[in-house]
Amino acid sequence: MIAVNGMNYYFEWHPLNLSLPFTASQSFEVKHEPYIWESTSPANAGYDEGEVEQYLQEIEDWKRLRGLVIIKDGKLVVEKYQNGATANSAFNVHSVTKSITSALIGISIQEGLFNSENDGIMPFFLEYTKGVSSHLKNKLKIAHLLSMRGGFTGWDGPQSMQQVMLHEGISESKIGQEFKYFTGAQMVLSALITKASNTTTKEFAEEKLFKPLGIKCGFWRKVDGYYAGGDETYFTARDLARFGELYLNKGQVDGHQLLDSMWVEKSFTNFTNESKAFRTLDCYQEIGYGYSWWLLNYDDKTIYTARGKGGQYILIIPEQKIVAVILQEWNLQKDFKSENAYLCQLLSLLTKESQYIATDSE
Repeated sequence: MIAVNGMNYYFEWHPLNLSLPFTASQSFEVKHEPYIWESTSPANAGYDEGEVEQYLQEIEDWKRLRGLVIIKDGKLVVEKYQNGATANSAFNVHSVTKSITSALIGISIQEGLFNSENDGIMPFFLEYTKGVSSHLKNKLKIAHLLSMRGGFTGWDGPQSMQQVMLHEGISESKIGQEFKYFTGAQMVLSALITKASNTTTKEFAEEKLFKPLGIKCGFWRKVDGYYAGGDETYFTARDLARFGELYLNKGQVDGHQLLDSMWVEKSFTNFTNESKAFRTLDCYQEIGYGYSWWLLNYDDKTIYTARGKGGQYILIIPEQKIVAVILQEWNLQKDFKSENAYLCQLLSLLTKESQYIATDSE
């Protein structure tokens, strides 16, 4: 066990204090202070206190839910943890990592590491020019990877950057044309950041993104020498909400333009209007995908979300100036029907407030 822990520490596979087994828990307590939000009551934020309290009582039956944080107008309105979770609990947010990597690409462009997202990727990977389908990979641009339109023919899985560059096939006719969710694309993006910045993706993120936001990543997994660009990062709910606020505020942090507003706009642009992969889920529909952000339609409103396997969400509702974070304990006991019903109740609660104010002011 000592040898295994030593290798885990060296190679950064999993948090050292992660509870076992992994099928039951993917969270741990961090030692740093999560972002401190100014708080206000639901009533001061325009909500019906009774409805909020009723909802918070009902979700105690949401078995996998561990954390819910709602920020409105920059203030903490709701914060609830259950089943042993606390404000210091950092969870594996899985594919929410993709949206963070997308932000890092935007910052990399601002820093002059890339000309734009239309840069090709192969000049950074000359060591793979003789690999399988390398002639097609010459057609790949950063934008293709960000928008999941890289034309990859393989299945979505835990591919390393090397696996993607050497072994994954590409359909030339689908490059830039067809949406296909493929986590390996973000593995390549992380490697691009590493190569262009002459530092690691994690170090670049800490200096250029996390420190200015006042947040920390609890753990970031390394895969074959590169930090995972598409999954396996651990964050607290408060810190994730702070990242979401960056996008709600169009890239501004405390009056400073940390991320170009045009990058936020591009991230929220729908690059795929139709796809057989998009789903209708009870009260909302998946209607598109931007630069590693999902676009949802709820009651004719567009909601932008960073989403991770197992039910991790950053929900951004611009009309109401809301960021909501949902953290669930990833395990094999997912009850999709009931969990989605609770999510629909939350969307109804969050969007009802604006209708109430509009009626009251007339």
